[in-house]
Amino acid sequence: MPGPVTWFRDPLPRERLPELRRLLLDLPVDPERGPGWRLAVQALEGGGCALTMLVSHTIADMRAVSLAIADAVAGRPLDHGFPAPSWRWSPVMLARDSVESLRALPDVCCALAALVRRSRKERAGLPASSPRVRSRLDRFKPAVDAPLVPVVMDAGACQQRASDLGVASSTLIMAFAARLAFRIGRVDASGRVKLVLPVSDRRTGDRRGNALRSITLMVDPDACRHDPHALQRDFKAALASLNQHGDDLSPLFPLIPYVPLWLVRCLEQEALGAGLPVGCSLVGELPLDANRPCGEALLLQATPLERYTASDLARLGGFLFIACYRVNEQLLCNVSGYVPNHVTSYAELMPFVRDALADVGLCGTIGWRLPIDKADGATPAERSSDA
Repeated sequence: MPGPVTWFRDPLPRERLPELRRLLLDLPVDPERGPGWRLAVQALEGGGCALTMLVSHTIADMRAVSLAIADAVAGRPLDHGFPAPSWRWSPVMLARDSVESLRALPDVCCALAALVRRSRKERAGLPASSPRVRSRLDRFKPAVDAPLVPVVMDAGACQQRASDLGVASSTLIMAFAARLAFRIGRVDASGRVKLVLPVSDRRTGDRRGNALRSITLMVDPDACRHDPHALQRDFKAALASLNQHGDDLSPLFPLIPYVPLWLVRCLEQEALGAGLPVGCSLVGELPLDANRPCGEALLLQATPLERYTASDLARLGGFLFIACYRVNEQLLCNVSGYVPNHVTSYAELMPFVRDALADVGLCGTIGWRLPIDKADGATPAERSSDA
């Protein structure tokens, strides 16, 4: 169920729009007890507003959220047959839930075994003192406002650059992610980057909230700079293996309903794997209606909004996540990253993003620059789909 709409009525200058993320971090989103998603509206100086939608990733992935928004904009009502929340405590629903839980027990046992195997494999080369478990008290600590650097590129120019190199545009984005990880020092002892890529398993008419699998690539950032063909070959081979053998992340999903909140970060680390993983989500083209929540938006930002505490980030060694998607003729790439005592602010992250783009021959508008449409007086709106 959605939470109440939050209104930030004091107009915010457009150049201070990144400060909205700090306010959003304090809004509760709870997929278990609700609200699982909510809207927030921030008034902007000079007219218009920033419309923000926060969605727990437990409920939906970015593709599902964009499809839901497109359905709402187009006026397509959907009935998935779910009962009202109050019905969960009725005798009939309790009996049904009990039966479903019993049926799920074999999958849960298999998931536990898979988790143990994966944990042993990933930690084989790690020192025994490596901290892993999150304290119960961490959830009461303030969240760190990790820096986010948005990049807006011309989709046609990106495709042309990829064609000149003889690779797909998605390969070019992966090469950018690898170069960025290299520049901020997120590499293993051999200098390679551990690239973790969510892969959509969504088909036509698929209404699952999360339809994702995952592949992992060990990437040579130096090779990516001059010749990304090896990266493209490895990616295709990993996709073929995924289709044939599956991944080692999906078997863990049956554990999700049974994980205490204070252990969620630990399970997240197991999902990403040991070491210094770099997330790279290639979402693809979003439905046009997803950019029209209340009229045509001047800027659409779909970004992760992780609630990390300082101790979370110290234990994980920071994080780096790149989300890339296309809206009309724009290719938008949002970089969120944090390296303790090294990259902790927008001003520190932005030069690394600029240099990594130059490494692979890409260019675009970097930073928070909300355009002002003076020609037709359109009302600007920004929507963030935050997980």
